[in-house]
Amino acid sequence: MRAAFPDTPYQDNWRRLSLRIRCALEPDEPRLIDHYLAEGRYLASCTPTSPWTVAETSLRLLLDTACDHALPWHWRSLCLDLAWRPLRDLRAAASSLEHRRRWQGWAAQLAGCRLTPSLSSTELLQGYSDE
Repeated sequence: MRAAFPDTPYQDNWRRLSLRIRCALEPDEPRLIDHYLAEGRYLASCTPTSPWTVAETSLRLLLDTACDHALPWHWRSLCLDLAWRPLRDLRAAASSLEHRRRWQGWAAQLAGCRLTPSLSSTELLQGYSDE
C-alpha cells in the first residue's frame, strides 16, 4: 500500500538512515541515530507526515534493533538507551484515547525490554566447516 502523499527526498533519506540503523551498518557512529531522529522531526514539521507516524516508526525501529541478537551489543544498547526520545514524542502527539492506549503499550514494551547477549562471531558463521 502506498502513502497518500508522494515520497519526498527527505522521506527517502529518513528511510535510508533507518536501514543503516536497523542493519547496524555503522555501529561505531552513534550520531547516526541522532541524525535519524532529527530527520524524523523535520518530516513531521515540514511535510504531510504526521508526528505520530514518525514517532511510532522511530520507536519501533529502535526497539526492533535493540532486540536483534545478531547485531553488536553496544549498538543494541545505544538504540535501547535512545528509545525514550520517540516515546516522549509519541506522548506529545497522542491526540486521542486510542493514541494514549497505544502509547501505554509502547511504554510498557520499552520498560520491559531486556537486552540479552548478542550472538558470538562463531554463532554467526554460516555454512559447513569442511576444513
